[in-house]
Amino acid sequence: MRKPPFPLPLIADGVSAAQMREAGMKKDDCPARWALGHPDFVRRQTERYRKAGAGAVLAPTLAANRAALEPLGLASRVRELNAGVLRLVAEGAGGLPVGGRIGPSGIAFSPEEADVFDDLFVLYREQIRALDEAGASFLLIERQISLADMRAAMLAARSTDLPVLVAMTPDRFEGRAELLPSLITLQAMGAAAMGVDNLPVEEAQEQLRELLPHAEIPLVGRLSVPRAMSPEEYAAGAQALAAAGARVFGAGQGASPAFTAALAAAAPSFAFPARREADSHAAASAEEVFFLGDDIELSEPLVCSSRLDDDLIELEHGPANVGLVRVESLGDAMLLAEHGPLARLPLAVWADSQPVLEAALRYFQGRLLIDSSSPLDEEVLAATAEKYGAIVY
Repeated sequence: MRKPPFPLPLIADGVSAAQMREAGMKKDDCPARWALGHPDFVRRQTERYRKAGAGAVLAPTLAANRAALEPLGLASRVRELNAGVLRLVAEGAGGLPVGGRIGPSGIAFSPEEADVFDDLFVLYREQIRALDEAGASFLLIERQISLADMRAAMLAARSTDLPVLVAMTPDRFEGRAELLPSLITLQAMGAAAMGVDNLPVEEAQEQLRELLPHAEIPLVGRLSVPRAMSPEEYAAGAQALAAAGARVFGAGQGASPAFTAALAAAAPSFAFPARREADSHAAASAEEVFFLGDDIELSEPLVCSSRLDDDLIELEHGPANVGLVRVESLGDAMLLAEHGPLARLPLAVWADSQPVLEAALRYFQGRLLIDSSSPLDEEVLAATAEKYGAIVY
């Protein structure tokens, strides 16, 4: 996947569902369908964002995946709605890059049922293909809390050449992914930018400061916009995010082009932190990062069995600093996905089958190491590692 083909700092904004509701859309209507029924409104709003100074515009396709459309009886129209809305926005974009917005799947994922990941992948692949075929310039995967969702969307986007920007909304939901492990995992998978969205200024600053020392890619800072906030206050908040490391900006739900204009006027004066080498040599689970030194010592190989959970927990009491798991079948890969998050050490996998290795990397939500003593060809190991962001050791 490519880095963003547009200069930084980037301001990306576009017509939102909140603006559509203000214009008469019913609360339970489908934004994509409403947009196609009101093309003049969408074109005008998009043109307003362009004239306000946006460097890219966003299409209102956030809730246009099959899972979101099915309750509305629109599941068969995924391709039509996504492609139609993106082309409509492009008509008002005046040649600016047009991004397809990718929202959460709404499908619950748990390590105990790791094969649900395949459902997430199929869901995102359908929407992303439609956006790509319609001419999208990039994808914005946003309002995410699940690493499984974000990884599935990243893998689905590999069938395209589209840059992928990712924005999380960290919250207090049980089972959410943590922000730093997600950054470590997704930038290794090829994300073009990563950060936060729809957060208050202070919380967004705190999150970005945590990410900055480990970010190899530009950081995203998309602010929420409370009703009492003025465009000038919003621009000042964005300036604070720039100081914390953000290079990609945009307004949250309901903000008007006036906020984009204020941001565009203020952006030339933003002061950004000096560039430095990222500390990102790390493995990760959905909830924890394991930074790796030069003295990696693999454990004796663990066998995927009914006591894998206990074996993984006991690893931290041994001399090794990386746990090695031997994965010999699809069932083993599923056991690793289920019990791997229990480990308090980074994990490496050994496999002598490319499909089995791929399954282990696919279903584990995080970033693994691959034991290079595998009999698999070096090129196979390297290509598989690159696809999933793994580290060959």
